[in-house]
Amino acid sequence: MTSANGFYTFWLEYLKEHELLATRLWHFVGTSAGLISVMLALIAWNWIYLVTAIIVSYGCSWMGHFVVERNRPVTFRHPVWSMRADLLLFRLMLTRGLTEGINNFKLL
Repeated sequence: MTSANGFYTFWLEYLKEHELLATRLWHFVGTSAGLISVMLALIAWNWIYLVTAIIVSYGCSWMGHFVVERNRPVTFRHPVWSMRADLLLFRLMLTRGLTEGINNFKLL
């Protein structure tokens, strides 16, 4: 299995774990706040913003899993692919490539 095929298989599993729109919105908010915190860390040259990025982004994402979706995040099984999938989900939501239904997505 190639890495691309492995990620695609993971992505399909990831989408099943993010079936509800509210869960995806929590992820979107968390990723947005995390990216802003990373930018602030680079601008201010202050590492505390990196800590904030981790706490806020994971906090929001996990809120979506534990409270809304009532499942366990896949972060611990595949941390790198999980981050890649979070960023892909963020991009798709930003460009409206992922709509209400998880079956209606485009993977470029």
